[in-house]
Amino acid sequence: MSTSSISKSLLTSVLSVYFVLTLLVTSIQVVGEYFDTKSVLIQELQNQQSTFSYPLARSLWEYNSPQIDAIADGLINIPAIAGLIIRDDTGKVVIELGQTIPISQLPNGPTEAFELNERDGVFGYFSTLVFEFSGDSMLVGDVTLFSTRDIAIERIKVSLYFIIGSALIKSTFLILLFSLAFSRMLNRPMADLIDQIKNFRLDDLEHSKVHLRDQRNTEFVLLEQAYNQLIDTLYDYQEGLQQTEQQLLQANKKLDEQNNILEQEVARKTSNITRIVIDLERRKHELETRQDSLENEIRQRQAVESELRKTNQRLQTSLSALERAQDQLLESEKMASLGGLVAGITHDVNTPIGVSVTAATLIRDRLLDTEQALHNRELTQTQLETFLAQGKEALNVVERNLARASDLISSFKQVAVDQTSEATRDINIKAYLTDVIQALQPQLRHTEHRISVSCPEHLEARCPAGALAQIFTNLIMNSVIHGFEAKPKGNIDITITRSQDRLHVIYQDNGKGLDQQQLKQLFDPFFTTKQKQGGSGLGTHIVRNLVTQTLAGEISAESAPNQGLRYVIEFPLTFLDPTE
Repeated sequence: MSTSSISKSLLTSVLSVYFVLTLLVTSIQVVGEYFDTKSVLIQELQNQQSTFSYPLARSLWEYNSPQIDAIADGLINIPAIAGLIIRDDTGKVVIELGQTIPISQLPNGPTEAFELNERDGVFGYFSTLVFEFSGDSMLVGDVTLFSTRDIAIERIKVSLYFIIGSALIKSTFLILLFSLAFSRMLNRPMADLIDQIKNFRLDDLEHSKVHLRDQRNTEFVLLEQAYNQLIDTLYDYQEGLQQTEQQLLQANKKLDEQNNILEQEVARKTSNITRIVIDLERRKHELETRQDSLENEIRQRQAVESELRKTNQRLQTSLSALERAQDQLLESEKMASLGGLVAGITHDVNTPIGVSVTAATLIRDRLLDTEQALHNRELTQTQLETFLAQGKEALNVVERNLARASDLISSFKQVAVDQTSEATRDINIKAYLTDVIQALQPQLRHTEHRISVSCPEHLEARCPAGALAQIFTNLIMNSVIHGFEAKPKGNIDITITRSQDRLHVIYQDNGKGLDQQQLKQLFDPFFTTKQKQGGSGLGTHIVRNLVTQTLAGEISAESAPNQGLRYVIEFPLTFLDPTE
């Protein structure tokens, strides 16, 4: 395991703080020197401008170009000046020498003298030139003198060397001073202490004590005293432990002798009895466990069989109720379509119920055989495993067929209840229409007709659901019976949309259609295209009455021979917010 030196860590922390402070102070001094020198250069530029402003203004007034050039050459040769720009009163540049800033950065009109901020290492001083003639002052132009960062740095170079050298010398001296102090006051005593502690020997505690040199009134002296006191305490505990150990050895020796005598006596008398009792208890426990398991399994199977019988009785009762409802619905033409639904559902429900009864009977027979074998103590593990496997398989068959019967009854139940009731309730339009189509599957399953529904998924409404179920049932069955009479594959498209508080329904099939005379009589009572084939002619009449009276809406029809039949239905509804 690697360790780090306390003295190195402490020295590094102290020197790091010192170096950061030294660097910060040195940086502040350098920046201060630079700005002081920059201020001095600006003052020199201002003094030079004051010195040459009058002869330069007079030369501009007199258009004395040679004199202007001479003055410019004299200014540019001054060490503090790195560049200059002289302009006339129109803003035109007369002379531009050395390092300058773009002309666009200079003012265009008369203004007070001001200092130009540093830009790309160049700074300067701007001043207008005024010439006095006959007591009048006239603006003749302006002059801008520039200096640079390089000039400022060149002037403070000696000061920079001094500041940086001083910081390095102080840092070097401080490093040596701290290193010597930490080595003498911490590293050496710590190394001496570690070396003496490494010589610790448990069998020679007296010579394992620590004796530090050259340490007076320091924490190391307290550490030395505490360690030596620990050695003394350990020595006392070691002597007491040796005495106790001798006493314990004597007591253990006596106890071992007594235990040996007692164990021999007990072992001789009880070894055979213990073996027999343990073997009997083990066998008894195994038999009881096996018997309890078999009894629990039988009770569970009996409970399952009883539950299956009750379920079958309820299904038979439900089937009888459906058959009675079929007889009652056949008494009214308004509910004629429901009779076909009941007949189809009855046939479809009988099949899974019959399979469930057969599976339940099989479970009962196998249960009786297993129970009889158990009572006769002839039940083998193979027979039990066979019974369990057959029971699981039969239960799976019952579960699948009862679920199928439940789905058929659930799909038919709500549609049947709604068609016999005009109660208003909340429904999802698309889901409810899907249930109606599902209830019609017994009449559609032997055909290849396709029904497609286009409706918003979350369209919720409060309406008389029975009226909707009867409308779509009559329309679909009319298409199947009349429209698709000679068409093996018919298509029915139902499109439902919402416009504010009204529901729009477009029902379209691609059947044989109607001519204009038949279309005019479509909604008349007792009009049918199968007068001699059992048609009553009340289906579309009932649909129109439901739309116009029950739903307070409107219905219209469009058709042509071989062009199918199209219904347009519109009625008001109370729509529900799906977020509520």
